Amino acid sequence: MSSSSAPYQDRVRANRMGPSSLCCVRCRQRLCVCAEIPRVETRTRFVILRHTAERNKPSNTAHFAALALPNCELAEYGTEGAPFDEARLPTGPGTFVLYPDEAAPATGLELPQRIIVLDGSWSQARRMRQRILALRGLPFITLPAPTQARRRLRRPVHASGMSTLEAIARAIALYEGDALAAPLDHLHDALVAASL
Repeated sequence: MSSSSAPYQDRVRANRMGPSSLCCVRCRQRLCVCAEIPRVETRTRFVILRHTAERNKPSNTAHFAALALPNCELAEYGTEGAPFDEARLPTGPGTFVLYPDEAAPATGLELPQRIIVLDGSWSQARRMRQRILALRGLPFITLPAPTQARRRLRRPVHASGMSTLEAIARAIALYEGDALAAPLDHLHDALVAASL
């Protein structure tokens, strides 16, 4: 059997911590969670703009959202020496930006065709929002703060903070129903459990 046909959990790579810290090449976790990654078919297309500083962080959940959502694209922003091509961003009618802005007007419950998700720390997301001209003029989706306490991969800076995976799950629940979002919530909990 060739190495390319071996199951994901059987193929490992050394991460930055050295050869003694091996992890799955697909899920990038020491304890493989590939079996926990669902396939969630949404009507809405998600475009995740991940700040390059988040790319190799084990607590970054954008990678898992892209693995779970077939109707999702993951693009890197801020790569040194590679200016971001804003032309690749959707900007037409039905396109929204998922961003925690209390000043943004409330959006209706009309199903968005596309949701652009800014993935990074609060300050990174704010800078992306300010610097990417294609985002200007697009309506925002602002989610309510989480109502229940839960374990997270990172401690949120703000009470309304949540990971990219959680935010996408909340947006799916809002526009396409709780049942469709539930597998992503389960995946988030599995990632937290695997990190303990």
